[in-house]
Amino acid sequence: MPPTNFDTHQFAAQAHAGQVDKRGKPYIRHINRVAAAADKRARHALEVDGLRINPEHVLQAAYLHDVLEDTPTSADDLVRAGYAPAVIEMVRLLTKTDEPMNYAERISALIETRSLGAILIKLSDNEDNASIERALSNKEGLTARYAASMPRLRDAAAALGYTGS
Repeated sequence: MPPTNFDTHQFAAQAHAGQVDKRGKPYIRHINRVAAAADKRARHALEVDGLRINPEHVLQAAYLHDVLEDTPTSADDLVRAGYAPAVIEMVRLLTKTDEPMNYAERISALIETRSLGAILIKLSDNEDNASIERALSNKEGLTARYAASMPRLRDAAAALGYTGS
């Protein structure tokens, strides 16, 4: 039986145990906010827009969106845990690779995949990263970088038929 949403939250909580964000808050709080926003968007895409999207897969991928990048977890670990290939693919698409690319190029590459689920998760992730509540250090222009990507991600989602915010 594949992992439930509860199982996935627990998996993410365990994988990110002890991690904190730049303000010293438990990192799982960021994961939870991203998952809630992505779930809402995926349900809108299905129920309002009539798009072919599986909100359960999007929710699970949102919970797992940083595990490959920020923890020792591998894609093989996700396979062994029983995650659907669609979930693992979205997580893979959201994971920074070793390929030399600037942030705008990574956003372009994600948009080119036309994976609505991954785009909605990235939009939710960047929205949370740019929020006042998180108040990330602006030394590297991170907040501006995240904010600049959001119109591009919204436009990409709209091009796939998504009408939500």
